[in-house]
Amino acid sequence: MNVAEYLMEGKGDSGTALVTLDGTYTYSDLRRAAAAVAANLVRHGGRKGDRVLLLSDNGFFWVAAYLGTLHAGLVCVPLPVKAARDEVEYIVGNAEPAFAFVEARSAQKFVPALRDAKVFCDRGGVPGVPDAIAFEELQRQAPDSPVPPAEVEPNEIAVLMFTSGSTGKPRGVMVSARNIIANTNSIIEYLSLTAADRILAVLPFHYSFGTSLLHTHLRVGGSIVVEPRFMYPDKVLQRMLQTECTGFAGVPSHYQILLRRSGLASMRFPRLRYVQQAGGHLAPSFVKELRQALPDTQIFIMYGLTEAAPRLSYLPPELLASKPGSIGKAIPGVKLYVLDESGQQVRPGKIGHIVAEGENITLGYWRNQEDTAKYFRDGRLHTCDLATVDEDGFIYIVDRAADFLKCGGQRVSCRYLEEVLLECGSLVEAAVIGIADAELGEAAKAFVVPRERKAEGMAESLHLFCRSHLPPPLVPRQIVIVDSLPKNSSGKVLKQKLREQHLPGGGELRAHGAGSAVEVEGPRAGNGDEGHDSSRH
Repeated sequence: MNVAEYLMEGKGDSGTALVTLDGTYTYSDLRRAAAAVAANLVRHGGRKGDRVLLLSDNGFFWVAAYLGTLHAGLVCVPLPVKAARDEVEYIVGNAEPAFAFVEARSAQKFVPALRDAKVFCDRGGVPGVPDAIAFEELQRQAPDSPVPPAEVEPNEIAVLMFTSGSTGKPRGVMVSARNIIANTNSIIEYLSLTAADRILAVLPFHYSFGTSLLHTHLRVGGSIVVEPRFMYPDKVLQRMLQTECTGFAGVPSHYQILLRRSGLASMRFPRLRYVQQAGGHLAPSFVKELRQALPDTQIFIMYGLTEAAPRLSYLPPELLASKPGSIGKAIPGVKLYVLDESGQQVRPGKIGHIVAEGENITLGYWRNQEDTAKYFRDGRLHTCDLATVDEDGFIYIVDRAADFLKCGGQRVSCRYLEEVLLECGSLVEAAVIGIADAELGEAAKAFVVPRERKAEGMAESLHLFCRSHLPPPLVPRQIVIVDSLPKNSSGKVLKQKLREQHLPGGGELRAHGAGSAVEVEGPRAGNGDEGHDSSRH
């Protein structure tokens, strides 16, 4: 089935589909705008399978362009509007888009790379882009008879989602119509979504987690409230309350900021039925705080990958207390395995790689046969995530295969060290990387964001805390206090940026309340409590 038709079929014209800071849009508004997009793509020579770049922030323009592209049977290529120009140039060369929808305020930055594409902008009169068609004009040009939805085979590509690759170059994940429909149906089932649901969307729609919010709520006839002001978390909470949202979704950094830099714990949200967390690991200490802050709200801890379109597992809210740290089990329609190097399922407590199977597993990487053959084998997705299982079959991620340190002969997960740091309660975020060390081979370096604006003496107190909770080789050699951690547009911490900034000449992070970051050297191996229990890592 055509994905746009699947998402929009059976919806009443007057129902609210989208609420932005600029206005409220009904399903009828969305349907007409998407039809105009589809008609213009076809009128300008668009053929099924042509790629359409989408560079815009969340809003009516984004959703109409996305649905119209899918309606016409073309392939949408959504990108963050804050993407670097060289990254966009690489993706344009790789995807070769025939069309591009670009918001006007960013058009001058990106249009030089789009010289071979027909450009549409959200408004007209953009300097330096005289040939762009304005969205308003596009809608006026819509034919009286809508273009019928293109017939799409289940395994034809609907969306190319570009993610960071193992070589540093973005990889385009080929998401089919079958993938989107299968995963959307699964998510709707386990979240029990209905037309009465209204989600507050702080996640960008170009990110697979954000796109899934759009898919699921359009499919059930619900509504999406777009909120772009997360740098003011209390405004976000007030809007969630005022618009009577029943759901919220975020990555770990969203919840960490809400819990420790907003009034979440003192507010009540009578309509908030559930919250979703995915896109990384939320430390158990924060999950506990979230349960206390939202005692009447269901909390869904989930796991997924763009390559899985994107959801793979969830932990039922009633098991948060009995299965702390678990990502749960596979969602409906998906099979998950934790396999050892010989391909056998691991015994409880042993570590293996997560492997996934189901109709949501995508087609592989666009024009990248090497990585496709490496990660997509035998109809399964072989992830880089290491995990264990318990006696009940619940899965616990240990870390990504590349995010381990080897300190004094001990292999330790960076995630574990970050969890220990966050247990002190005075931090919003923490990220750990490995640095060279003459004695240990590799030592931990921690970058931390304090809860309070004044952080005098915090690095020293954190070292004391770590020395009482970690064996000496694992105590961070350096702790750097910073205002914020580098993140991508989806809110995920960019550890590669931290590694680059650690190297000589790699630049500086914005330090906390000063001109340079606060660094405190930790104890050398052999100091401190040698008898500390290190079994947790």
